[in-house]
Amino acid sequence: MKKILEKSKISINKQKEGMKMQTILYNCSLINGLDEEIIENAYLIIEDKKIKEIGTGEIEKVESANLVDIKGQYVMPGLIDCHVHLVWDGSEDPQKKIQHLDESTIALEAYSHALLTLKEGITTVRDVASPKKSVLNLRDVINSGDLIGPTIIASGPAICMTGGHVHYLGKEADGPDDVRRATRQVMKEGADLIKLMATGGIYTFGEEPGSPQLNVDELKAAVEEAHKKNKKVAAHAEGLEGIHNCIEAGVDTIEHAIYADESALQKMKENGTYLVPTMIVMKRLATDENIPEWALEKARHVVQPHAEMLEKAVKLGVKIATGTDCGSPVTPPNYYFDELQIMEDAGMSRMEVIHASTQIAAECLGLEDRGVLKEGMFADLLIVESNPLDSILALKDSKRVMKNGLFINN
Repeated sequence: MKKILEKSKISINKQKEGMKMQTILYNCSLINGLDEEIIENAYLIIEDKKIKEIGTGEIEKVESANLVDIKGQYVMPGLIDCHVHLVWDGSEDPQKKIQHLDESTIALEAYSHALLTLKEGITTVRDVASPKKSVLNLRDVINSGDLIGPTIIASGPAICMTGGHVHYLGKEADGPDDVRRATRQVMKEGADLIKLMATGGIYTFGEEPGSPQLNVDELKAAVEEAHKKNKKVAAHAEGLEGIHNCIEAGVDTIEHAIYADESALQKMKENGTYLVPTMIVMKRLATDENIPEWALEKARHVVQPHAEMLEKAVKLGVKIATGTDCGSPVTPPNYYFDELQIMEDAGMSRMEVIHASTQIAAECLGLEDRGVLKEGMFADLLIVESNPLDSILALKDSKRVMKNGLFINN
């Protein structure tokens, strides 16, 4: 067994004056996001936002540290959602609520949604389309430490064709040169990644999910510019032709992938392309009659092929990272956990679902300092009362959430 997991008895002496305060979690049942088994009687020493030490055994209780007895509970990495829209509130028609608001008000709305997300135990999100610099500015304020919130990896405006999918959250561009220019502009404004709209979708009037939008040459132009600056590219791609276009262009993650066939999924596996399936949003859209009728009708046609696609992807071994599209119509942040249940139902083991929501999700986002619990990583973690390997929905129940070494709830 790895050195950090060897049985030991550690003695924590009183910290000398000037040393940083430590939080020590002990008596843990630990799910570290790496191993397949639960590590019993574990401890974690947390100092200055990060995990300083992990081991197993007893500790000497001292007044100089914040000691937290986790006996009978489970500690695991904070959850990650690779596909959210923080500017939307998950109501029946969230775009309608913000379409006349100014950028600063939209950012404040996004912050309230980010806090709800964090309280659910989702400590990192990738926001993949927001107007202007609304979420980019929010990300910067959270990163400065002036506001508590989840880590936000943000694309800023998505790049779409004129009148393309959710163009109201995007930057419209036509032709390879225009897309290249738009990609450079979004990166100049501070985007962490580039989001492309390769096909139509559900929540834009007058288009079909399977219809291609940005073509191969446009997609390649964006990917080339992004990769020059070591930025990843995520592509909204629901129709088969658009999915193949994205694979040919070399995008890093394909979002939704509703109509991906075995050939497309096999290519994704071979290329190491991540699938971010966002299952729950399609299921919610197809069953809630309060959303716009035109969106409801489209959604009802995609639920079955979407579910069949995910089952194929699981069997083939495509790299799957958890993403929900939370914020979209009738899908607020608490539906994250329904996504996990759908992933299990599609054939993933509960530990595979946890890894997809932590370690693999962090890899998908290019984060090397989060997603697993080991020495040197940021202390983003959950403490849950029941074993999620007995029921993945245990993660939905009462929990304590730690972000950057600090508890954000009791």
